[in-house]
Amino acid sequence: MPLRLKSDAGPLSFLATTTVFGTAVDVTLSEVAIEAFFPADKHTADMMSMLDDGT
Repeated sequence: MPLRLKSDAGPLSFLATTTVFGTAVDVTLSEVAIEAFFPADKHTADMMSMLDDGT
């Protein structure tokens, strides 16, 4: 699912993925999910890289 955000650096585009862990019989893991966002274009990747570098 795409996610687009307005920012001071221009529009940022991400692809979202969701991973769910566990099985129907494993109650302890039935609610564990990880949602990850990946840059969908070069501009977004560059902006995220700049934030990661602290510049």
